[in-house]
Amino acid sequence: MTPNVELLKIEFREFCVNHLYIRSIHDIFTTAGISQGQSEKTLSGERRSLVEDYYASLNWKSIDEVLRKFAKVLEKTLMLSWVSQEDKQELRLLCEKHGFEIDKDGYKVYLKTAGVGSSVKNLIFAADGEKPEIILSDSVSNDIDIVKNAEYCLVYNRPIKSHGLLWKELVDWWRERENINDKTDRDVGRILYSRLRKSLSSEPEKLLFKTYFSKFYKPSNDQLPALIPQIYLHYDPYTMKQLQEQKRLVRQRMDFLLLLSERIRVVIEVDGQHHYSEQGKPSPRLYSEMVAEDRRLKLVGYEVYRFGGYELSGENAEELVEKFFSSLFERHEVAQKCDRLFPISN
Repeated sequence: MTPNVELLKIEFREFCVNHLYIRSIHDIFTTAGISQGQSEKTLSGERRSLVEDYYASLNWKSIDEVLRKFAKVLEKTLMLSWVSQEDKQELRLLCEKHGFEIDKDGYKVYLKTAGVGSSVKNLIFAADGEKPEIILSDSVSNDIDIVKNAEYCLVYNRPIKSHGLLWKELVDWWRERENINDKTDRDVGRILYSRLRKSLSSEPEKLLFKTYFSKFYKPSNDQLPALIPQIYLHYDPYTMKQLQEQKRLVRQRMDFLLLLSERIRVVIEVDGQHHYSEQGKPSPRLYSEMVAEDRRLKLVGYEVYRFGGYELSGENAEELVEKFFSSLFERHEVAQKCDRLFPISN
């Protein structure tokens, strides 16, 4: 559902007029990254004119960008502590009326067409050995059990919250799983980091993983998303040998996954020669399979980003990775305030 933008502008403007102070109107727009412009409209009332001034600074031809910023304005309004719950509920209904969706906590706003629609149920990742054998122990609830080779992979079995999965939450899960009660979060994080790194097979993958933490981790920063390696995004219970080389899924494991919210899921792939060549020669078939699968993932709501293994082998590889994640976090407004590095040894 695409919002009726003109109607949305009017109805939200009147909500501001009826429920917000002048100072609050400034706050909700400026903290959403919207500057005050100069509207050509002549309207009655200071608050009404002020909202139109902020509208005037937006490029309404770039509707996707505008709607992302508008969603942020709506979130900031819902988080105002002095606005009554009755008024907030009125705003939530307004959001839903115009194609926005509110998360289960009642404060996160996004377009119904943005991100993945279904909730996260299983995270199987960091496999560093033979493929796990998985059964559905309860097909109604989609509960799974790993009946063989469970020692080679990890399964995150906690609910994914509306903000996605943070590194601190993964560390807390690892502490409980391994019964590590005598170490600091930093030390537990180092142990988990080492275990996850074991699942990476190529040097470019290891460089990306290390750079992510060395540039963005900080003990006091609790907002760092967990970078999950070797994630089973698809799963076929049969091996290639059993299928007689006729694979039914293009690929089962992705190199990395970020859960930036319960709906925003980012797949990162590091491509080696096996992604696009066979026996050392370019393979149009492999390339076509790869891009077709990327299209499918994007159509169901995933973001997919690819690095060539070659570009992560150059002198500027760390800088390239840092710029990518900085831009990604800016796009999704992930709070990053790391002013010191987290030294992790090779």
